Amino acid sequence: MRDERKVFDLIGETSASIYPLAQDIMGSQFEKHFSEQRFYGPTFLAAQIAPKSISVNLYSKRNPYAQPEGFKKTLADAAETGYLEPDGKGGYVVSEKGANTIQTVHEAFYDHINKINRLSGDKLKELAELLDKLVSACTKADLPNGMLCLDISHYGHPKVEPASLAQVDQHLDDMNAFRDDAHISAWTPVDVDGHTWEVFTFVWNGEANTVEKLVERLPYRTYLAEDYTATLNDLTERGWIEPGADGYQVTAQGKQLRNETEAATDENFFGPWKILTDDEVTRLGELLTELKEINLMIAEENKTE
Repeated sequence: MRDERKVFDLIGETSASIYPLAQDIMGSQFEKHFSEQRFYGPTFLAAQIAPKSISVNLYSKRNPYAQPEGFKKTLADAAETGYLEPDGKGGYVVSEKGANTIQTVHEAFYDHINKINRLSGDKLKELAELLDKLVSACTKADLPNGMLCLDISHYGHPKVEPASLAQVDQHLDDMNAFRDDAHISAWTPVDVDGHTWEVFTFVWNGEANTVEKLVERLPYRTYLAEDYTATLNDLTERGWIEPGADGYQVTAQGKQLRNETEAATDENFFGPWKILTDDEVTRLGELLTELKEINLMIAEENKTE
């Protein structure tokens, strides 16, 4: 039976199993090459889209759930430390220092994961080809809100060895980026910003349904308690949530909206998957499962050394 959702879950799990393989060396790489780790994100994004400029507006579109003012400061600070350069139009381009730093860090990461990979060459090649076929179909999709996340990811990859774990990692990044595009296109028509939608999401899934829990759960978004109070009030006025005994809870109207949005997300995301036959979807799941299990085993071995 064709189970695309199961394979999508495996894409996320397998992707998450790769970085820990190089976590030890990446810590030293960030320490050596970045004065602050927060500069990695904007420098990487600027390198991906070079020679185009990065701006607060573009950064916010790629990361719509965070505080735009935080992006403004991070970009300015990254320019002050030499990773970016002002473009004279209110934006920034990656500097030579920034481009070289990203190249050095990524080469170290890709070289390391390729060396310690234990999935056979034949299976790695098969997995890379299946993912490439799927990613290629995704690049031809026509989403209502465009495909900024996938475009930045897919067209900004550094060159890596074909049929390698590095290439598989890049394909998985592309699929995760396309999932971001699919979901953003689904919730954009309801006419709220990313921050409001994220707060609604956390109330809907029960992970954080009070101001205190939201502040604790999302410190990296840099929103304050008063921001979350105002957003919860806005969502209540919209009729999507209501106060409950243990915090806010989703109303019937909110549940219906969320269900409709999740259905739209699935339609956007899984549409291109028809490029794969039933057997290819099954095989993709098998290969992802094997790679994930191998990676988890390697990571566990590294802990005990």
